[in-house]
Amino acid sequence: MHMPKLLPIPLDIKNKHPFIRIWYWRTFVRQWELLEDWSYELPEKSVKIVIPKGFIFDGVTTHRWLHFFLSPTGVLFIPGLVHDFAYRYDYLWAEDASGEYYKFAPNSGRHYWDSIFRHIGLDVNAMVCLNAFARGVLFCFGWISWRKNRKKESSEILPNHQK
Repeated sequence: MHMPKLLPIPLDIKNKHPFIRIWYWRTFVRQWELLEDWSYELPEKSVKIVIPKGFIFDGVTTHRWLHFFLSPTGVLFIPGLVHDFAYRYDYLWAEDASGEYYKFAPNSGRHYWDSIFRHIGLDVNAMVCLNAFARGVLFCFGWISWRKNRKKESSEILPNHQK
């Protein structure tokens, strides 16, 4: 598996009030932008998914008090990247054998993408207990991010060779 090429997005806090800077420090999680299309073969599905260049995400979206267990940029970063895209759009881009792109599992819903998160986690890090814990957190609290993403008017982004 190759790692995605990413650009960290700076937190613009330098000219903010000191209390605001402390608030950012304690609550905000760095976001990342994909610098090129990134592909990954889904375990158990034999599907090559593609997350398009320009997608912005934050890794594992959790409250800071959970970062000790679920670090946004730790061993769940890759599952978090795929999961964030799926939560945002309710599908993933996939590439077939002829190089054509199609929407994989459109409108599958939150619980399906939570399951995919767990399967990718097991494939990437093989940490059964950690992935089960993360899946439990998603089961309990994933609806918050899911609902926010359903309300967003996110512009569709396409893999580079499809534009």
